[in-house]
Amino acid sequence: MTVGEYLKQLRKEKSISQRELAEKSGISNAEISRIETGERQKPSPDVLRQLASALNVPYESLMDKAGYINERSAFIAENREAEDKFISIITPELIIKGWGIEPIRRGPALGDIVARKDNEEWHIDFKYFRTRDDDDKNFREELRAKDVATRLYGRLAVYNKTPITKFTIAVNDEKIFNYMIKYPPIHLSIKTSIMLVDLDEGKYTDYEF
Repeated sequence: MTVGEYLKQLRKEKSISQRELAEKSGISNAEISRIETGERQKPSPDVLRQLASALNVPYESLMDKAGYINERSAFIAENREAEDKFISIITPELIIKGWGIEPIRRGPALGDIVARKDNEEWHIDFKYFRTRDDDDKNFREELRAKDVATRLYGRLAVYNKTPITKFTIAVNDEKIFNYMIKYPPIHLSIKTSIMLVDLDEGKYTDYEF
């Protein structure tokens, strides 16, 4: 059973029309129709979360029908590969500029790379985003960017392991990058920046606030 067929079944079981579901979930009537007919075969997780809430069913059930649960292990591997590529791009550049580099695999440090030079300590945290189709209007880049920035800046505000002098959020998605520039930290006393990394070209741009 496809996610569209499952959504239609749930909706009929609860005697809810597409229009009523649209009003309850905030997802357009047209988009719900596209999902049910199979035109939209893989709705975004954000859309599925809103539909699950409106239908009062487990979010995981819709995620499973859409194929996300089965892809979790593949995404984890893809994310790890992207992190490794990011580190391989950034590390040589930093070493040339005189930074001592310490790659991190989670643990107590904040970020994927810790760079040190003289009295400076720079933490860089890479966030991987899968390439999305341009016609996917339901992936809310601005909300996702704001969420990532809020969580990371919040962690940074209470991080007390070492005296960080600069913190960078690195992303591989240009739309996310452009939105994140709009949300600079307000109450942090350290330098912060947003980095756009082209994993295919091996290039990056660091935008400092």
